[in-house]
Amino acid sequence: MPYAIRKAAVIGAGVMGAAIAAHLANVGIPSLLLDIVPADAKDRNVIARTGLEKTLKSKPASFYSKRGAGLVSIGNIEDDLPKLAEVDWIIEAVIERPDIKQSLYSKIEQVARPETIITSNTSGLPAHLLVEGRSENFRRHFMITHFFNPVRYMRLLELVPTPDTDPELLPFMRQFGTEILGKGVVICKDTPNFIANRIGIYGFLSTIHHAIAEDYTVSEVDTILGTNMGRPKSAVFRTADLSGLDTVMHVANNLYQNAPEDEQRETFQIPGVVQEIINHGWLGEKSGQGFYKRIKNPDGSSTILELNLKTLDYEPQPKHRFDSIGRARNMETPEQKISTVLNGDDRASQLARETTADALIYAANRAHEIAENIVDIDNAMRWGFNFDLGSFETWDVLLADQALLDKVFEQRELPPLVQQVRNQGQGTFYRVEDGQKHYFDYQTGTYQPVPGAQGVISLSTLKAGSAVVRDNGSASLIDLGDGIACLEFHTKMNSIDEGIVEMIHYAVNEGSKQFRGLVIGNEAPDFSAGANLFLVLMGARQGAWDMLDTAIIGLQQAHQLLKYSPIPVVAAPTGRALGGGCEMIMHAHHTRALAETYIGLVEVGVGLIPAGGGCKEFLLRHGANAESQKPGKSSGPFTPARRAFEIIAVATVSTSATEAQELRFLRKTDAITVNRDILLRDAKADAIKLADAKEAGAWQTPQPPMLLLPGTGARLVLEQQIEGMLLTGKISEHDAVIGSHLARVLTGGDCSPVTPVSEQYVLDLEREAFLSLCGMEKTQDRMQSILQSGKPLRN
Repeated sequence: MPYAIRKAAVIGAGVMGAAIAAHLANVGIPSLLLDIVPADAKDRNVIARTGLEKTLKSKPASFYSKRGAGLVSIGNIEDDLPKLAEVDWIIEAVIERPDIKQSLYSKIEQVARPETIITSNTSGLPAHLLVEGRSENFRRHFMITHFFNPVRYMRLLELVPTPDTDPELLPFMRQFGTEILGKGVVICKDTPNFIANRIGIYGFLSTIHHAIAEDYTVSEVDTILGTNMGRPKSAVFRTADLSGLDTVMHVANNLYQNAPEDEQRETFQIPGVVQEIINHGWLGEKSGQGFYKRIKNPDGSSTILELNLKTLDYEPQPKHRFDSIGRARNMETPEQKISTVLNGDDRASQLARETTADALIYAANRAHEIAENIVDIDNAMRWGFNFDLGSFETWDVLLADQALLDKVFEQRELPPLVQQVRNQGQGTFYRVEDGQKHYFDYQTGTYQPVPGAQGVISLSTLKAGSAVVRDNGSASLIDLGDGIACLEFHTKMNSIDEGIVEMIHYAVNEGSKQFRGLVIGNEAPDFSAGANLFLVLMGARQGAWDMLDTAIIGLQQAHQLLKYSPIPVVAAPTGRALGGGCEMIMHAHHTRALAETYIGLVEVGVGLIPAGGGCKEFLLRHGANAESQKPGKSSGPFTPARRAFEIIAVATVSTSATEAQELRFLRKTDAITVNRDILLRDAKADAIKLADAKEAGAWQTPQPPMLLLPGTGARLVLEQQIEGMLLTGKISEHDAVIGSHLARVLTGGDCSPVTPVSEQYVLDLEREAFLSLCGMEKTQDRMQSILQSGKPLRN
């Protein structure tokens, strides 16, 4: 039967339940959040209300925008259970006890429509156990949907069907999870703790056992098994603190009890020292201390102490230096870093080899039991624990280097699955055929294409073929097919340099002769961190004012070229789009942004103001267009200038693409995609739509607007506000100087409040202010601080 989800209900308003409801709101799906009625409660909805309120205050934010909370209704399971008949999907997120879940299901079954999808957010209870005693129809519409916490940010969603689950429901939920919820979906077999926690908790406990037996300290382990081993900075113990030691213990105990045939079952026994830590109530971040503890210093700063696993005292963290880690830091790719650490001969390499061997052997031995293929296992580890490489991708690093393989697995027998890929396969679990990645299918002994979302565009695959039209080192123009090109940046953090500016000119002037539309996007974590600050600082320190002036004019002209391009330009930002990156987005005709995009004009943080057309475009976004300033149409020219000043002057950055629309870095007509994998696919589709509209006469290049700005009087008002903040100590003297320059630009300098000015007039004001600030020592000090430490300087 065809499925659709228009409205949902979440039962259980704890951290996970409320966060699931918040994420449903993020993607526009209204939900009903229910929980029990406490004894003698005056407010019968108090638990659901409290859960929603906590979620609204959570950091990092659970909602894309707090306005999203309007899509969440609250209630309780005594009074509001009949409302479940109105929803298409019921998500159960109550306490991890089978008897409580089964009791709830019996009530749900009495009120839900026959076609309603019912899922459990359990992190480890078997699906077949949960549906015991339920009707055939209930079992047919039931599966596990295991979200990871925090729901908005953790990409992994594990789906666990039962043998009775409707065969049409699984592909529907997979597509819904991918396209609508923006998740990375893996299909798990119905085994204890599914895929990610099965492999991940084993690796965690294996590491703890080694650390205790071999006398490694908490911070030593995290130094060794962090980013240089392809893992998050939080590594092992810090990750446990973030997850909660009680959560880790619960998963481990569940595995020990429910996986009696597991040859590594004893590893899941919680070590005595960890049990003692839990008994103290030191559960990690949620309780203020765990393996680490943050203390306040007398000067207001804070220090993070580490737990001594022998004495259970908190001690200062020493600096750890290992030759292998030092060498790995100079490597570029995760594969190179991991190989470097594993190849070393120091204490760090010893622990890395032992824990890597344990984890990889366990993954290979569990593969058949927990998943249909190795891809789901690798995706679960990358999406669930933010590893750079999955288990079998790491196996391939070792299988490609026999000497390293022998060193890591010294005196250990390779698992049967690894022997199978060496005997039946071509020696590695993955290989590339005709530009497409294939995986070794252990069911058939053959290589199969790696599955992905429909229509995914891979720039790396296209570039491996013959799709590159032009590449100048800083950027590439790539043919996406269907008359659409992609302008991809590949400088460090995609900072804008002369090469990118030159490629913009080529993409518009020459590209428009052979393409119908242009997408600006990439596969990097960030769209662009802005202009190359190092070059700006060097130019200012050397007094190369003509060079800087020429560079600013070049950037302004490049952005204007995008705005008035004869073919539609679609920006596809993700991650950070700051400064010049934000300006570029605002000059595109349309934006298709990833939901997790952080956009802002942040130049004041380095002592400057936006000068690539950012002030001009932001004024227009807030209503400074002379056409919209006609009598009766607006509140006058001061309002756009004031609004733009309030946002730019404090370097406001949106916390999501939705908030970027509220701040007007994005238009309301711009579109949002929640899954990174399909962002370029969607951006290309938008470009095709605009190109078709152009050919049909329904779209044309915009005409240059005139701006009506308030002039000197308004600048004096803003400068009075700046003076007040300076007198009350809210800003520094140099902040006030920067603010005055910004106020002058946004109010139009010495213009008349009744005479419109051109875009070029505002661009000239931007450039003048930028160069003036560049010449100031305090601005140069701010730029240097960001470049050296990454931290803003308040001088």
